[in-house]
Amino acid sequence: MITDNFKSLIELMHTFSDEQKCIDYLESVIWNGNPVSPFDPSSKVYKCKDNRYRCKNTGKYFNVKTGTIFEGTKIKLQYWFIAITHHG
Repeated sequence: MITDNFKSLIELMHTFSDEQKCIDYLESVIWNGNPVSPFDPSSKVYKCKDNRYRCKNTGKYFNVKTGTIFEGTKIKLQYWFIAITHHG
């Protein structure tokens, strides 16, 4: 997901300087620009505000973190990305 192509921690932090940039990155990696409902992958998805989506078939709301290790955490995605990239 997140590659080790960053030359430094500062470069990584600059690339993912805020939560929205991290969310945009996750959406591009996980959904490739086409959100998919974790509740019904065949369902149409509606974009709502605040990076939320709604599954038409189930009526449930979700975001890109739903069903991932990031779901329910209070830790900022930037910190997750740093931990994942600099695990060694």
